[in-house]
Amino acid sequence: MNRTPTLTLALGLTLLAPNALAQSAVSVTQAVQAALSNGTDVRTAQANLDKATAANKAAQADPSTLAAAKLAAQNGQTLATLSLRSARLSTLQSAVNAYTALLEAQENVELQTLQTQVDQKAVQVAQVKLSVSNATPLDVQKAQNTLAGSTQALADARAQVNLASAKLSSLTGLPAGVRAAGLGNLPTLKSSLTQLRTGLEDNLTSVVGAKNDVAAAQLNVRLADNDFTPARTLSDARTALANAQRTLDAAQKNAGNALSTAYQTAQNAAEQLKVAQSREAAALRSYNQDAARLRSGTISAVDLQQTQLALKEAQFARLQAQDNVLETLAALSVAAGQNLTGIGGAL
Repeated sequence: MNRTPTLTLALGLTLLAPNALAQSAVSVTQAVQAALSNGTDVRTAQANLDKATAANKAAQADPSTLAAAKLAAQNGQTLATLSLRSARLSTLQSAVNAYTALLEAQENVELQTLQTQVDQKAVQVAQVKLSVSNATPLDVQKAQNTLAGSTQALADARAQVNLASAKLSSLTGLPAGVRAAGLGNLPTLKSSLTQLRTGLEDNLTSVVGAKNDVAAAQLNVRLADNDFTPARTLSDARTALANAQRTLDAAQKNAGNALSTAYQTAQNAAEQLKVAQSREAAALRSYNQDAARLRSGTISAVDLQQTQLALKEAQFARLQAQDNVLETLAALSVAAGQNLTGIGGAL
């Protein structure tokens, strides 16, 4: 969904942080792709898959390799394949979170800049009122204290941009000073929970790893179930199989619960975005109304500035809700073992 354009008012307010436009800005897709290309975890997982694939190929081709070793090599390649997907999904989630953090930090600078300007005006108003005995020195001091607080908040907001930018740069390998260009169109959750449950157990390393352990334990039982293997060996193999099965059952339940929780969170985020958009629309109507009132002379420019601040706050809340939608979809992707964000492909 498209973001509401930032308003440019006749009040002459400068909302952008210094040098913000001078920095290189990237889209969330570019940030994710850079993270997938440069991420340490992805590269390590790819190397492990290459190693496991070569080992499995050699094991299957070697006639002297025993059944247990062949199964272990096959399971190793299967698990390494899923581990690569898992690493890519986790990296996607980390990149999305770092990107949205930077985007919010940038937008917060704009919000805090406007807040500071509002507070500066409040000090001026208080001083003028004091000069005509329509306010007390305490009123001026309170306004100055408020301005000092907002000035510090603005300085902190600018520092947070640099910190968030550095984190995104470190994660993705993008140049220092990178900036977030915006979200563009948001993905929507199109799959039902039932659909996501289908094939879930084959998408997650925790479940597949547990399945591999069960398969290995089953093979050990078969290999020990004869009249020339000590009874104790067979008993131990059966105990190991029972333990592996319990571990698998727990992994399956945990995967299902995690998916349900992540799905509900993503649905809630989508609903919260609707609320934020409605509030932003109401704030925009209020601003347009007050702009008309200013032109008609029924309110002052100071009053309109307050309405603009309320609109900017609503816009920031909507941005946070948008970010939350994308973040929860990335988390759901990890829980489902498949990319549901529409960013970076199927992975």
